[in-house]
Formats: sequence, C-alpha cells, structure tokens
Amino acid sequence: MNIHVTGARGFTGMYVVSALAGLGRIEGSDVDTLDITDAGAVTTTLKARPADMLVHLAALKGNKPSRDNPLEFYRVNTTGTLNLLEACRVTGVKRVVFVSSLTVHGKSEHPVNETSSIRPQHPYGATKAASEALIHAYAESYGIEAVILRPNFIVGPIPAPHPYADNIIYDFITAIDTKGFIGLAGDGSYQREWVHPEDVAAAVKLAVEFRSGGCETFILAVNRMSMRELAQRVVETMGRGEVKTNPAIPGFSLVSSSTKAAQVLGWKPRHDVQDIIRQIWYEYSGRKDHPHHRN
Repeated sequence: MNIHVTGARGFTGMYVVSALAGLGRIEGSDVDTLDITDAGAVTTTLKARPADMLVHLAALKGNKPSRDNPLEFYRVNTTGTLNLLEACRVTGVKRVVFVSSLTVHGKSEHPVNETSSIRPQHPYGATKAASEALIHAYAESYGIEAVILRPNFIVGPIPAPHPYADNIIYDFITAIDTKGFIGLAGDGSYQREWVHPEDVAAAVKLAVEFRSGGCETFILAVNRMSMRELAQRVVETMGRGEVKTNPAIPGFSLVSSSTKAAQVLGWKPRHDVQDIIRQIWYEYSGRKDHPHHRN
C-alpha cells in the first residue's frame, strides 16, 4: 500500500509515520515540501507519487491563533483539505483518513458522541467542521472511503529543538517556573480530556486498516478530569508551585465518549495523564538551557 501523509513532520505526524511504517510505502509531506493551499501543486504531487490512501494531518491549530487570524486558518485548514480531496478525485486516491478535532462540538458538560451537534466555539473548530463536511460530500459524490478521527487535546513531549506550542501541560510547567503558580479560569472544575500522540497514531493505523465503505467518524477520548486536577498533578510532579483560580474568567467543559472507537476500531489508548505529565516534565527538564526553551 502507498500512503501519503500530510503534516508528516508535525507533532502528531511524526508518531503517525512511525506507526504506519509496516503497512507499506509512506510518502510524507510538510509545509516546506507541499503547500496544500496551492491546488495545482497538490495535484502535481499526487500525480508524481501515486498513493492508494491519503492520511491528512496538515493544519494550523489553536483556539487563540485562529481567533487572531481566521482567514489564514480557513485558507490552510479548509481550502487545503478541499485541494487534497480534489487531487484525490483527479488522481484516483479512493481512501482518506482525516484527523479532525473534538472542538467541532464546541462545549458540553455531558459526553458527546459521533452523532452530537456540531457547534464550534472558535474558527479553528469551524475549519475542522467544514473540512469534515467536505469529506462527507466527496464520499457521497465520488465514492471516496473516508475515516474521520476526532481527538480531544493531543498532548505529549516534543523533542528538541522543536518549540512547544499549544500544549497545556507545558504551559502549566512554565507558569510555575516563571510565576510560582498555575492560574485557572473559573473555579477549575470544568473538565477536558487529553490524549497522547502515540495513541492518536495507533488510531490512525487502525483507521488505515479499517474499510469504512463510506464515511465513518470516531471520537478519541481518554483521560477525562477537571482542569484543577490536571494542574494539581503538574504541581505534584514538579514538587513545587500552587494552583490559583479566577472566578471572573469563565471556563467550560468539553467531554466525550470513545465507545465507538473501542468497539468498531478496537482502539485501546495506552497513556494515562500521569504518564503524559512525566514525559513532558522529563523532556522539559532536559532542555532548560536549550535556546528554543521558552522561560
């Protein structure tokens, strides 16, 4: 099998390429080798290096960055996805795996599932929701088999010299280093979920091997806890610092269920929150004098 992976050198992409290595020939592209906003370049690339399957991870990410630059997020995330789908149609790629985001659901105090309402709270989530709609349309119109994966926050260690970005545990660690405390919105009781990139990569591998016969969506949920508990665990791991809350700033929950992924794909995540915190703290401690370390 020939598999083309976009975003192959990104945070999650590196784990995905490794997980897929035994399934066939992996062709990886990233921002410096393929501009997915250039429709012609995308089609030329897939014509030159034919693929049986596309695994699409390339995207801009983050709540605040998307609020600051919504047009660029739409151009890269949504138009980029459309360009890839059209190139698949033109070049005969019949199978697609797309890594979306649980943020398409917005917020919820109760576990959402694959049939829950799509109500993104920021442009990033909206670009993922729009991309999902395009994938459904291409599956219906052109017979492309697709699997959409919706992980919640993907959090894990990032090897130097790559800088940390959009990583809540790293932000908590640096907050303790610089201020001595972690500041939380509200009372810190709102809940989220965190998944290790290796577990996302395992789900991508299962999705590549799964024959959907159409378009199937799977939520990847694990490690649910309150933000306060997550912050307290970081404090305990570091052995210093405290947790402070700010009732004037609202917080909201977004929790989900991965029952379908477990039952249909056989997905079994391996990394719990404590494991993730330890890995990030160990990596952080080892790069404190590195020029890319933010401190």
